Amino acid sequence: MVLKKVRSKPLPKRPVVYMPVSQCKELGIGVGEQVDITYEAQYIYIEKACAETTHNKRYITETHSLNIPQEIVKELQIKPYQTYSLFLDKENHRFIIALED
Repeated sequence: MVLKKVRSKPLPKRPVVYMPVSQCKELGIGVGEQVDITYEAQYIYIEKACAETTHNKRYITETHSLNIPQEIVKELQIKPYQTYSLFLDKENHRFIIALED
């Protein structure tokens, strides 16, 4: 798996992630479209929604952002201003958020 690092920065007080327009286009994710949000360990995966799944779903806003679901915030114990890195995983057509301690 080849990952391209997009950025590292602290989350805002309410966990919202902004994704670059150009990378969203590469993955075929547009404004107003649904994405599936899954997680494992300290990683959150964002990919184009699949109608058959029961994963958390969110819509991409006009600013190409999305709120991280409260279930995931609680489960991963995400804190305000916690640093994260955003990666583009072209091979699997998704974004990966790596949370840092």
